[in-house]
Amino acid sequence: MPLIFLSCISGQAMANNSFNSELCHAAGGAVVAGTLVWVSDKYWPEQDRAWVGFSLSTAAGVLSQYYEYNQGSNSAQEALIDAAAHTLGAALGAYVTDGYWLTPVVKHESGGRYVGIDINFRF
Repeated sequence: MPLIFLSCISGQAMANNSFNSELCHAAGGAVVAGTLVWVSDKYWPEQDRAWVGFSLSTAAGVLSQYYEYNQGSNSAQEALIDAAAHTLGAALGAYVTDGYWLTPVVKHESGGRYVGIDINFRF
């Protein structure tokens, strides 16, 4: 992951649809979604934390691209590609954070509690 961020800041600041540009949008979406999944788990444990992280991160990415398009700094096609890359990154970040970094899962339900256990084996 650090290599992705280094490649994001190593070039000049300009808008384009290169692989590195879209990779940076995806990495940003993943980080934002993962952070929002953690915040949701900490402060709103009754909510589905993966959906909260994915939804809010995607909304932020789409709104920021719309803002850039509205200001004239991005074409509609560039804004759509950037928003799609952010959305894919958000999906990956929310999935990985929810499924692999924030285990075990403890959910309060009407009939009691649900506890999930993560078991790992090394081969």
